[in-house]
Amino acid sequence: MGSVQQVTDTHTPADRAVELDLRRRVQASGYMLIFSLAITAAMAVLALTDGALVQSLTLFGVTTLILATYIGINLVGPSGKTPVLVSCLLLVLYFYLLLSGGVNNTGLMWAVMLVPGFINLFGYRHGTLILVAVGAATALVLFYPDFPGLAAQYDIAYRARFIAVFGALTALTALLDSSRDEAQKLLNTLTVELENHASTDALTGLANRREAYRVLRELDRAGQALGDYAVLIGDLDHFKALNDSRGHNFGDRVLRDVAKVLKGNTRAGDLVARWGGEEFLVLLPNTSASGGAVLAEKLRQKVEALGHQYSPPARLSMSFGVAGSADGSKFQTELLAQADARLYRAKHAGRNRVVVT
Repeated sequence: MGSVQQVTDTHTPADRAVELDLRRRVQASGYMLIFSLAITAAMAVLALTDGALVQSLTLFGVTTLILATYIGINLVGPSGKTPVLVSCLLLVLYFYLLLSGGVNNTGLMWAVMLVPGFINLFGYRHGTLILVAVGAATALVLFYPDFPGLAAQYDIAYRARFIAVFGALTALTALLDSSRDEAQKLLNTLTVELENHASTDALTGLANRREAYRVLRELDRAGQALGDYAVLIGDLDHFKALNDSRGHNFGDRVLRDVAKVLKGNTRAGDLVARWGGEEFLVLLPNTSASGGAVLAEKLRQKVEALGHQYSPPARLSMSFGVAGSADGSKFQTELLAQADARLYRAKHAGRNRVVVT
């Protein structure tokens, strides 16, 4: 069974937030690679000028690998695997610099960039966990006696200060990113609320006229690919007189109750909207005009029966005009005009009836 949801925007604010976060992390990956490229190339040049040919060639090789990775992620486009690939490359480079000391034992300073980079790549929760693991591995390398592969010479005070700075920088960066994340969640919540207000009728909770027009425009663009649709426009009879005699509070109650009747007797994929005042629109996918007329008659009877539930009872009735798309009519023009014209005829024929031709 088709539904209006097939042609509406499936990207919710939460989906868009996830997409934007992925783009942000991929962008952060690119920045990390650029910084790494610059620093590693500079180290390679310094190593070459110091006569450390092997170290210089190694660093130039790493620089080439970073450049290839940067070009690759830009060719492939946004991917959830990009931060993982970049982080693995940076970790290999970091531990190489930790063990070798880099140029003049400056390799550890590279970690200053590693901390904010990992928080940006994975968020403060996962990023902090990764950095804690990196910090623990670094402490093991620095303080384990005669750690295999450690060629750099770091004095004890320098090692202790580095671990302290690494931990403090990780904690501070995580706190700042946590605040940013909370602000983003609040913004997403406000965005959802604003979108709901923009597309929902405040009194009845149904879609409003603006939202109905948006869906109808989507259907116009989709054309016959989505099958036939029926449109019902219903209007409460003598509603002004009811408002005047029973008060606006009762009139608002009636509008809410009628909205519940219409919503409760249509399918999940149908669109029920408050068209304006006491008028309602029902959009029925995969339904002919005759099928729409059957539903309209059912809704008419339900609304009429609703009046007997009040104390004292109210005389309620509803007139409907029904039109279908099988003749190729456009929703924004002929179809709405046909349904509205048939509603007008229903009113002038005595009200409390359904007109489909």
